[in-house]
Formats: sequence, C-alpha cells, structure tokens
Amino acid sequence: MTTHDLRSLISEKMNLRLSDWAERHPRLAQAIDSTRLVESTVDLLREDPEFIQAMRDADLDEAKLALAANILSHADQLIRDSLPL
Repeated sequence: MTTHDLRSLISEKMNLRLSDWAERHPRLAQAIDSTRLVESTVDLLREDPEFIQAMRDADLDEAKLALAANILSHADQLIRDSLPL
C-alpha cells in the first residue's frame, strides 16, 4: 500500500469519526488540525510492527492469488488445447 493510499484511507476513516466526535466536543474540534492528525496516524502506522507485518502478509497473499490465477489460466489453455470444440 502506498503512502498516498494509506493517507487517503486514514483521512476518510478519520473524517467520519472526527465529525461525530466534533459534535460532542466542538471547542476541542476547532483546535485540532485534521491534516496533522492524519499525517501523525500514517507515521505511527508506518512504524508499527503489527501493521508492517500485516502489510507483508497481504503482499504475500496477493502474490499467491496472482500465482493461482496464472496456474488456472495455463490449465484452462491446456484443457482448451486438449479438448478443442
């Protein structure tokens, strides 16, 4: 996941929560810089060992799915070649 994608995702989720929170704490909400809050959260996630491992696992899973799709494509081609219509 790129930093831009992560920033967008965090920003989207943060804005949903922040708007609800701001209704209950309007004065505090005025003092919060949401852009800085998003950047800070992204920085924390980028340094979090559990997040890093989850992203590595997701990359491995994606690679496995791509390999499986490739194998299925080759198998499909072999079947078509073996059993022409």
